[in-house]
Amino acid sequence: MIGLSYYAGVFCVLSILQTHSYEILVIFPTTAQSHYRVIQPLIHGLLDRGHKVTSITNFPDVNARANLSYINITGLKPHSKFSTNENGLMKSISRVIHNVNTYANVLNYPPVANLLKYGKKFDLVITEFFTTTPMFAPIATVVEAPIIGVCPMITFPWLNDVMGIETKMSYMPNIFNKFTDCMSFHQRLINFFTLLFQNSILNWFYTSKINEVNKHYFGIQTESLIESMANISMIMTNNYPSMFMSLPKVPGIIEVGGIHVEAEKPLSKDLEDFINNAEYGVILFSLGSVVSESSLGIDKINNIFETFSKLKQRVIMKLDVKSYKSQFSNVKIVKWFPQRDLLAHPKVLLFISHAGIMSVIETIHCGKPMVAIPIFGDQPLNANLLVKKQIAVIVDYKNLKGDQFFNAINTALTEEYRINAIKLQQLYNDRPQTPLETAIYWTEYVIRNKNESKGLLKSSLIHLNSYETCLIDVFAVCVLPIIIAIGIILWTIAHLKNN
Repeated sequence: MIGLSYYAGVFCVLSILQTHSYEILVIFPTTAQSHYRVIQPLIHGLLDRGHKVTSITNFPDVNARANLSYINITGLKPHSKFSTNENGLMKSISRVIHNVNTYANVLNYPPVANLLKYGKKFDLVITEFFTTTPMFAPIATVVEAPIIGVCPMITFPWLNDVMGIETKMSYMPNIFNKFTDCMSFHQRLINFFTLLFQNSILNWFYTSKINEVNKHYFGIQTESLIESMANISMIMTNNYPSMFMSLPKVPGIIEVGGIHVEAEKPLSKDLEDFINNAEYGVILFSLGSVVSESSLGIDKINNIFETFSKLKQRVIMKLDVKSYKSQFSNVKIVKWFPQRDLLAHPKVLLFISHAGIMSVIETIHCGKPMVAIPIFGDQPLNANLLVKKQIAVIVDYKNLKGDQFFNAINTALTEEYRINAIKLQQLYNDRPQTPLETAIYWTEYVIRNKNESKGLLKSSLIHLNSYETCLIDVFAVCVLPIIIAIGIILWTIAHLKNN
């Protein structure tokens, strides 16, 4: 039997191996708490390793920790929930462009401005890889540190360009589309023009605004969004092949999908009793922390309740409509619930969700099927990827009435969907390291190799221009002699005819 002294020895060896304490700056200006939940476990994991972390965030920890300090930016950009009519491509892009000036307030904030002014040095910068990355990535140059991006989604529009991966619209769905990686001709056509339109708008309007910010605060002039993010060494994505899509990647794209999922905690007595007394099981309903349920309208909420009243299962419903009370004994309304812990309960059978990435991953982690009501952003893509794996049924939020919603729930409750969800759960858990262990290793890798890491984990595509990438110069060299030869032959034939 292995004695206690053996484990004590192993612990000592591991403690000795971790001898360096690094200074790390985390920049996560998002007002969406679900996004911050991706980076929070990594911050705690780095603290456990003995590193010092300074975090610029709207969500400081309630409990203080040694070696952790905050620059609290709460209130600089007010958080507002999205309504159900804010789901178009143009509305999303307009919001991104409009938010530049709002997020510039963070750079004006005295604690942040002083940090940049007095040139405090760090060993690493970690930033959210999202819409604000082009305006915060240059901070790494000021503090003389390598930089890592952490993407809260499966992928993001400019991720491939930053890391040197050629975007193939034939099987890489744009995040603003609802298509999977298996597209019809019509879908590929839409996917292509969506990318074209998106890049055109961002390059014309967003780039100029980013240039103004970078020039004003950092004294640098960048010609494109990609150039302003060129110093990024590595990007962690909220993805894992068995969960969503297998996409081509370079060593610098690290998949840590599920990093935010914590160990299961006991439920409150109130929730535990409600679930245990459910003879036929329990269904959860939530549209997340970003979507406002009130924007559905009272008619749709009434339709949802009417559907729930027909079910033999009990329902726990997260609802932000303060004045609404359940009139049905099988429905329990709460303002918030411990989603991950509820999903782990064996009597919870199904999750009705907006298909936000965090909810989707927690559902997969716990092996439960889903009825998805996607509304905006990456939610339609996430939902369709689950439909492809036959663990989810989609219901359009505009049609939450009649039998469609009721039938979708009953379909997702069938044995086939339950078995598929358990199979996906097994695939999700079958990996060499936990997501957090993977993230910590590669974070420390970039610090250890900071002088080489900037280009070490990317492909050489980042150094090529368009004509070199497409081999236009090579084709020109090959085709030009043929064209010249044909021209000479035609000229000779014409000349001989004239004679």
